[in-house]
Amino acid sequence: MRHIAVLLVEDNDFTRSTVAAALENEGCRVVAAVRTAREAMHQARGLAMDCVLVDLHLGTGPSGIDVAHALRRDHPDLGVVFLTSYSDPRLLATEQLDLPAGSVYLVKNDVHSTGQLRQAIDVACGLVARPKSMRAGTVPLTDMQVEMLRLVAAGLTNAEIARRRVVTERAVETALTRILRRLEIEPAEGENHRVLLTQAYYSMIGGAGAVQ
Repeated sequence: MRHIAVLLVEDNDFTRSTVAAALENEGCRVVAAVRTAREAMHQARGLAMDCVLVDLHLGTGPSGIDVAHALRRDHPDLGVVFLTSYSDPRLLATEQLDLPAGSVYLVKNDVHSTGQLRQAIDVACGLVARPKSMRAGTVPLTDMQVEMLRLVAAGLTNAEIARRRVVTERAVETALTRILRRLEIEPAEGENHRVLLTQAYYSMIGGAGAVQ
């Protein structure tokens, strides 16, 4: 098994140390394990690495997508693996860069073995073929619906969302009802639709972070 040199970028200290140990057990060589985008870019200077394994949400500032694109500019053949609690990258922010070409997107709750991490790295580095089942996680919503869901979770009222989207409050109410249907959520009598949507949002991001 080839020893892959990996830069690990993860802002949670426990997760970072756990993933680093898992990678080492799978024959990877963790050349650096850092918590911020700035540290990642600093450590990457002069480093020989095959792959970056990066969280999507790195706190305030650049996201993991920003880091991956910046690293790719200096290392065009760099493999990119995202390991995140977000079931869809659009849940972090709808106005952002696309995932780098050839990158692998893993949702933390779907990873059940260290072997899955190694497979993702091998795929990202072009060492093995990409399984048909391996694709970026998505939720069954349009970009506009994802943005509206994020605004609801951020606590904006229907009136505030309407002003931001330059639509009527009635249009917002209709859109939220459609989101519930797309997510296959059937409110019981008396249940607050906004609460259900907020709960759905935080479930899809693994309960991590907050709306940006």
